[in-house]
Amino acid sequence: MKKVLLCIAMAFFGNQFVQSQTVVQGTSNMNGGGDFRYGAKAAFLVSNLLGDGLVDNSSKPGFQVGGVLEIPIMDEFYFAPELLISLQGAGGVSDNLRFLYLNVPLMGKYYITEDIALELGPQLGLLLSDNTEDFNLTSNSIDVGVGAGGGYRLDDNFYFQLRINLGFIKVIENVKAYNAALQVGAIYYF
Repeated sequence: MKKVLLCIAMAFFGNQFVQSQTVVQGTSNMNGGGDFRYGAKAAFLVSNLLGDGLVDNSSKPGFQVGGVLEIPIMDEFYFAPELLISLQGAGGVSDNLRFLYLNVPLMGKYYITEDIALELGPQLGLLLSDNTEDFNLTSNSIDVGVGAGGGYRLDDNFYFQLRINLGFIKVIENVKAYNAALQVGAIYYF
């Protein structure tokens, strides 16, 4: 129940933030750095648990869907927070672990050219569900990590991403295993 209330609260405050940006700015241009934008994101990801706590684990395909913002800070630098539902985990002979997270990457985005950007920032993940009880394991309810990657802006609406995410907190209590994911995604800006 707490997770559902947290999701609702985040959606409400995220909506209020977007509306306040539109009202406060009056126009979409901020500090000469470009336009405030919002969009929808979908990504294919390959995830795994890194560390020496699991045996015979392998990469597992998954996905991400959610919303993104791009807020200009100065000329080529943008703050790009995202709110994503992510299906992650690890496969293998003895393990087939699945984790559903609400991930909140807080990315800094720097455009090195008009179309190519570098991205770096922290990520907070809130565990929504998992199947660790099937293996008599207990998972941690949060994940904190970092994301790094880049992207290519095809036109005003489409932006393509490649990013790596690494977690710093043990995914499973008493097991040295940390989230890792490689994602290839697309964003459509409205």
